[in-house]
Amino acid sequence: MSNLNPQQLAASKPDSGINLVIAGAGTGKTSTMITKIKNILEHSIVRHDQILILTFSKKAAGEIKERLSGKLKIECEPGFAGTFHSFSLKLLKDHKDEYLKHRKIDSFPAVIGKDEKESIMKELIMEKPERFLGLPANTVIKLAENIDHLDNKILLKLKSGPLFDEITAIINKFENYKKDKLLIEFEDMINHTAELLETYPHVRERVTSKYRYIFVDEFQDTSENNFRLLSLLIPESSRNLFMVGDDFQSIYKFRHSRVEFIINAEKFFPGISIHKLTINYRSHKEIIKISNRFINLNKFRTSKKITSHNGKGGKVRFYNIDDMENEAQVLIKIISKVPENFTIAVLYRNNYQGVFLKSKIESDNSGRKVEFMTMHGSKGLEFDAVIIAGISDKIIPDRTSDLEEERRLFYVALTRAKKELHLLYYRNGTDELPRFIKETGYKKN
Repeated sequence: MSNLNPQQLAASKPDSGINLVIAGAGTGKTSTMITKIKNILEHSIVRHDQILILTFSKKAAGEIKERLSGKLKIECEPGFAGTFHSFSLKLLKDHKDEYLKHRKIDSFPAVIGKDEKESIMKELIMEKPERFLGLPANTVIKLAENIDHLDNKILLKLKSGPLFDEITAIINKFENYKKDKLLIEFEDMINHTAELLETYPHVRERVTSKYRYIFVDEFQDTSENNFRLLSLLIPESSRNLFMVGDDFQSIYKFRHSRVEFIINAEKFFPGISIHKLTINYRSHKEIIKISNRFINLNKFRTSKKITSHNGKGGKVRFYNIDDMENEAQVLIKIISKVPENFTIAVLYRNNYQGVFLKSKIESDNSGRKVEFMTMHGSKGLEFDAVIIAGISDKIIPDRTSDLEEERRLFYVALTRAKKELHLLYYRNGTDELPRFIKETGYKKN
């Protein structure tokens, strides 16, 4: 898109205050954000070194910096552009004296990743494994990590026996271990930074004076601790915050993201200006039509209707399959008929599906380059042809997950397709179509 449409222009105008852009899939949210930054710099609302850009992945931060550099045509680095975690670590190091004093420690802690954490927790669990009534260590770890976010039924079941107390004890033991060994994990970075800003007003004043305009990418992925930190980074006056995201694509509840922050933004930011981007530049009309129909079945969502800039010309096909062997054969046939110059992706709910299908496709030696990935892994990507495999009520919606979250995940998969969308489904031994196939509007012949 060389020129912005009226929706994008309105969202990117050089103003102050708190703005949220609810941007549908393929509607140009990053272009809008980059133009917004360019405009506020050209109108001298803030200096480039007073800009803070927060993302949820290194990749997103890198893309924004690269596109910003190309748009401005000059070296004009923002004050900071990176993930919530990397920014938090930087603040803790920048205010090391206050941080060490607050935590009552003598030196800066070392950072541990997910693998190190699991290894430590397994050691602690295996000291007395019988306490966990035969539960595998990985299950205990998962329960411990999600103890504050468990479904009420699961929580009540845990509390009815000794497991809840044992899991709580292992959490406390791990926290003490980290303190003794001077270790922090990624979520600690955010929580400790928020505590630091709450405890030392002069530190908060220093930070809010330094960063005068904050940009947040993929706002729908915001968790409670992200939001707590973000709230502390905004000063009491001259509040400049620009957020982009799409509640339809909020798929990280298992990482504790809370979709209500974007859906109920007016509650959390009184006086906020909300813009909507609804023109999709990625997909043809046929693909947009079924994805709109599908996501509109969610009750808790924002109201917006996505339209296709590209118009008609897309292909949507459904295939009834019997088993995974049959699925692989159908997949090979579909791929053989996709135009040679098209990019192709095969998407699925769970990794085991991909392992099997990939082995079958590669052994077929068709020579085509095909990307294989989970629906979660496809977020932010696009392909000329998308094949969604293994659609079955036994697989999606996942019974251990929230239905509306699963619907958003399937919506993400649908909206990766630019020109062709192929859906492979199982009837599960009955005459009934799988739930998510029915919800696209497809009717069996």
